Amino acid sequence: MILLRSPGRASLASRRSIGENTPSTTPKNPNSMSKFDAALAVLAAFTIAPAANAHHGFASHYDPNRMIRIEGTVKQFDFINPHGFLHIDAVDEAGEPVVYVCDLQARTQLARRGADETLFTVGEPIVVEGFPARRDPYGCEFGTGYFADGSSYTMRSTGEARTQFAANREVPLAPGTARSIFGTWIRPGMFGDASGRGPTTGENSITPAGLAARAAFDPIADNPVIQCKGGSPVRNWGPPGLATAIRAADGNVVIYHESMDITRTIHMNMTHHPADIEPSDMGHSIGRFEDATLIIDTAGFAAGVLNGDTLNSGQLTLQERLSIQPSGRLLIAWTANDPLFYSEPLTGSQVLQSTSQAIIRYDCVPESPEDYR
Repeated sequence: MILLRSPGRASLASRRSIGENTPSTTPKNPNSMSKFDAALAVLAAFTIAPAANAHHGFASHYDPNRMIRIEGTVKQFDFINPHGFLHIDAVDEAGEPVVYVCDLQARTQLARRGADETLFTVGEPIVVEGFPARRDPYGCEFGTGYFADGSSYTMRSTGEARTQFAANREVPLAPGTARSIFGTWIRPGMFGDASGRGPTTGENSITPAGLAARAAFDPIADNPVIQCKGGSPVRNWGPPGLATAIRAADGNVVIYHESMDITRTIHMNMTHHPADIEPSDMGHSIGRFEDATLIIDTAGFAAGVLNGDTLNSGQLTLQERLSIQPSGRLLIAWTANDPLFYSEPLTGSQVLQSTSQAIIRYDCVPESPEDYR
């Protein structure tokens, strides 16, 4: 999910950021300042055609049908997970100094596109075109940044409001060979069929208890992302641009999700869950193979977020079936039973493709809900 941050929060001091205390470097091309003199007004908001393909999480916090243009200098760059932030010193229409904070992708997603902490230089002039926050007058979702040397960097296209991700390096399947579930996998894309995500069924069977939980759910304060929590196994199969590694170890199957550095141990030598499971987001998993399909049964969940805004109670049980498609891609088909919140099973699926991308530790930096209001 995309989250807001208000400018000037004291909590920034605790983050691993490229900020005011970092020595600034020479701008990329000081002689290019005439491009900024010719820019539009210091700050202007203007309307664009509706972005039909805007991601739902993004659109709930930012307006995909309007754009904001900010001209100023880089004050601070937070190159962190789960989201990066660019702080910009600017001047408002009344001539008063203000600080805008623009939301960026996760550090891992930016790194996969070749970016690092030097993407923005403190003190460097910049023009940012992005999408205004719905509630924070000084918040935005970063679209394209224009640097003084004439170069630019796009995170979300300003035409269709589509986030840009690194192209995957899929490992080809040699003719006559087979692939197992073991290896490193990543979501094929972000949008439509390219996302690899199948439809979810059963959500319309929500019970009165489920409706009550949904009504009490705060999409900001209760979002597991800002708390650096995984949410559930279902959620961790699907984050775009983040990889999952599956391996065998000590007779068990170990699944590592880059998202939140989640490690799941699938106990292959157990047929029943222990009676004294400590409830958790990931629960307790036991597994077995049926031919080449790994079947994972998980119980012992804490009440929380199954995926998106779909909640689960502590009565949740989950079965995942991992198999290889003829194309060589990994299919995860899941069925969730939660009789307290849903009268019917919830089902869904996610397809991942093999990748040669190296695993990158996530090292998430927890946030306070107040930072995103």
